[in-house]
Amino acid sequence: MAIKRYFATKDNTISNAFAENLTTRATGSNMGAADILETFVIHGQTSASINATNAEQARTIIEFPINTISSDMAAGIIPNSSGSLKFYLKLFNAPHGNTLPEDFSLDIKMLSQSWNEGTGLDMDNYSDLGASNWEKRSTANVWARTGASYHIGNQYVSSSAAFPTGLENLSVDVSQLVYQWLNSQKNNNGFLIKMPDSIVSGSDSYYTKMFFSRTSEFYFYRPVLEARWNSSRKDNRGNFYISSSMVPASDNLNTLFLYNVVRGQLANIPNLAGDTLSVEIYSGSSAPTGNALQIDDGSNLASVVQGGLLVENGVEQTGIYTASFASTSSLTTIFDVWHTGSGGSRVNFFTGSFNPISIATADHLYDTQYINTITNLQDSYLKGQKPKLRVFARQKNWKPNIYTVATQEVIPDIIEDAYYRLTRTIDNLEIIPFGTGSAVNNFTRMSYDVSGNYFELDTNFLESGYSYGIQFVYYLNGEYREQPEVFKFRIEEEEV
Repeated sequence: MAIKRYFATKDNTISNAFAENLTTRATGSNMGAADILETFVIHGQTSASINATNAEQARTIIEFPINTISSDMAAGIIPNSSGSLKFYLKLFNAPHGNTLPEDFSLDIKMLSQSWNEGTGLDMDNYSDLGASNWEKRSTANVWARTGASYHIGNQYVSSSAAFPTGLENLSVDVSQLVYQWLNSQKNNNGFLIKMPDSIVSGSDSYYTKMFFSRTSEFYFYRPVLEARWNSSRKDNRGNFYISSSMVPASDNLNTLFLYNVVRGQLANIPNLAGDTLSVEIYSGSSAPTGNALQIDDGSNLASVVQGGLLVENGVEQTGIYTASFASTSSLTTIFDVWHTGSGGSRVNFFTGSFNPISIATADHLYDTQYINTITNLQDSYLKGQKPKLRVFARQKNWKPNIYTVATQEVIPDIIEDAYYRLTRTIDNLEIIPFGTGSAVNNFTRMSYDVSGNYFELDTNFLESGYSYGIQFVYYLNGEYREQPEVFKFRIEEEEV
């Protein structure tokens, strides 16, 4: 699962609005322990709020554990490259009976000063005083700018979040801001979420947009900073395509994996110089014969290519080796030999085989339908488990003969562009959407190898005591096709 959520460590609503008496301002009030976050602009409720300077406002301030994110990057839990990892700020709409604004946007800014959360609750009469608030960031310190000080300049502003109906959740790419914290360009003081200056300086009121806070009783509605990346592995041993002029040169490259499993555990091959291996391919009927065939590593032709330990998230993966190359051979069976040295010092470590596939054209598009199952899905898991789930997919109209069924293992189809989503079954709440499209890093794209598709399910951020459902979508013939099956399981709390 190429998604990790970081919950807010503190949040608060700060406001300069009038209390019900329309006399007292809420500038000293604190709402740090409330289960709601609020953002609004009100004009003309009194003569003292008729212009931009005195407009009544509420803003949200919120902070996330950037140090934890940095540690996870160093440990290889999430990627350490800005090119492969994006961060999304997600706040969830809280329904209410007050006036709901529509057709507006919210700005996300970087706070420039540290602040205390506070313990206030009253969001109606603003009776709970303390810091942080509209004027102060802590008991002894004021904001450099009332209403929370923030960095000025376009480089510090994320893309605005739009709310056409007002009912939408907030979900916005804040990678630009987060990386300034991670790279120590700015101190992490959290985000400020506010109405744009154009609304503050205008005459129309926008009252009131509410989100659930970090203290909400609703687990999946608490604010999160969500890390997303594409962690899918493409092992082409089961779908190795022969080079063709009908596809771009980069698509002719295939990747093979070698898994060094020792007593049930992945382990590095000892005494490898630079953890690299040489890979050659051969023809043969039951074993490699003759001289090594010419292959292309993407830049030139040779009889050997270099393979090495798989690197994911900037960290070498124990016992997993890869090599990428292209081949024009039309042989039915090809053998791949992984070794070190040459001549009398040569040591062979592994010999595999695969059946290359020719890219073929057709005079029509096939309307392929699949029957799917998860072969190793259990009825329940303990919270914190990370099962690797295997997907078996076969064409719906597949009709093997009796001999095939009796004598051969049924090989699943490999779906190259396959994605999953996760919902809570009791209310169909979407926990993880189909992470399709480069804009969101294809973060739920499934891996595949010779045994079919698979993905790792991280149950750490699932709430125990509930059942969940898994669904698939496949990209076929230029469109996403949602599969009909729903695979259910339950998360149990680990006994102490």
